[in-house]
Amino acid sequence: MSDAYEESASAAMRWIFRSSEACQGEGSSHSYSYFLGWAKAYPETTGYLIPTLLDWAEVRRDERCQQLAVRFGQWLMRLQRPEGSWAGGVVGGQRPSVFNTAMIVDGLSTLATRRSDLGAAAESARLGVEWLLGALDAEGRWQRGLYVEGFLSAYYAYAVAAVLRTTLRLGLCEANTPLRCALRHYASYLNSEGYPTNSGLKPGLWAFTHTLAYALQGLWELAIHYQDTDLQQRIALGCQRLAADITKHRHIAGRYRRDWIGDHSFTCPVANAQLSILFRIVGNHTRETALSRWADFALKEAMIYQNKGTCSNTYGAIPGSVPIWGPYMRWRYPNWGAKFLLDALYAKGIEGKKTN
Repeated sequence: MSDAYEESASAAMRWIFRSSEACQGEGSSHSYSYFLGWAKAYPETTGYLIPTLLDWAEVRRDERCQQLAVRFGQWLMRLQRPEGSWAGGVVGGQRPSVFNTAMIVDGLSTLATRRSDLGAAAESARLGVEWLLGALDAEGRWQRGLYVEGFLSAYYAYAVAAVLRTTLRLGLCEANTPLRCALRHYASYLNSEGYPTNSGLKPGLWAFTHTLAYALQGLWELAIHYQDTDLQQRIALGCQRLAADITKHRHIAGRYRRDWIGDHSFTCPVANAQLSILFRIVGNHTRETALSRWADFALKEAMIYQNKGTCSNTYGAIPGSVPIWGPYMRWRYPNWGAKFLLDALYAKGIEGKKTN
C-alpha cells in the first residue's frame, strides 16, 4: 500500500488501542465525544473488531493486535448470558440483542479458527448461534431481540451473513435450512432499483448510508454463498444506482431514499468506508472496473475525514457525520468507524497484492 494508506491504517489502529485503554482493556469504547468523553465499552462492535485485529496482526506480524483480539474475546465470553445471547447497547445492558449476538459470534468463531488454543471461544460462539437460530421463525425472521421492537430492518441481513460465516467455521450444517429461509425473506426487501427498503435504524423514508451498506453487503455475501444469481444482479444494480448518484454529485450522501435520491447535506465517513468494501467485493466478482474505481473514491472519502490532530482521544478516528453535527452519531467518533476504515484499507491492500 502507499504511504498514505499505511499512515491511515496505523492511525486507525492506534485509536482502537486507545479506545480499549479508555475501558481499562475491557472491550472497546462505543465512541468518543468532545462533550461527553469516552463512552462505555460496546460489546457488539468489540465483537466484530476481532476479525479486523486478526487480519492486521497477520499482515503486519503484530503480536499486539492478536493479543488485543484475544483480550476482547475473553471479555465477551464473560458477558455472555446463560441462554447464549449478548445484551444490546453498551456494557451493562440487560435486553438480549440479535444483531449484537451475531456480530459477537462472528468475532469469537474467527478467533477460535485462528487460535487452536481457544476452544472456549468456539463453544461460546456455538451457544450464541443456537440462540440466534432458535429466535428465527419459520419464515426466517427474527421477532425478538431487535433494536426497535416490532421493526425488522433490512440491515439484519448483515447479521444473517455473520451467522452464516460462523456456522461454516464451526461446521453447523443444521443451520443451512433456516438461513436459506432468512435469505428469501431479506431478498424480498430489494426493490426494482436494487434499494433495500426498510433498511433504516428506525421506520421512515430515509435510511442512513451506514445501514444501507450493512443490508447490501449482507445480502451479497448470502447471494454468493447460495449462488443466487438473480439476487446478485439486483444488488449489483443497487451499487450502480448508488455509484450514479455519487458520480453526479462527486459526493456520497449521508442517507438515501428508496429511489436512490440522497441527502447531500452531510456525509457519513463510516459508511464511505463500508461502501468501499462493498464496491470492491461486488466489482471484483462482476469484473466491473468502474465499481473498483468507486471503491477507491469511497475509501478516500473516508480517509480525508480521519482525525490527524494532536488530541490522543481522537487521533486516527473518523466522525459519524461530516459536518460533525450531522444526524448520524452527532458529535461522536464511533469505534466502528475505525474498524471499517481498517477493513477497507485491508481490502485495498489485498487487491493490490493480487494485481502485482
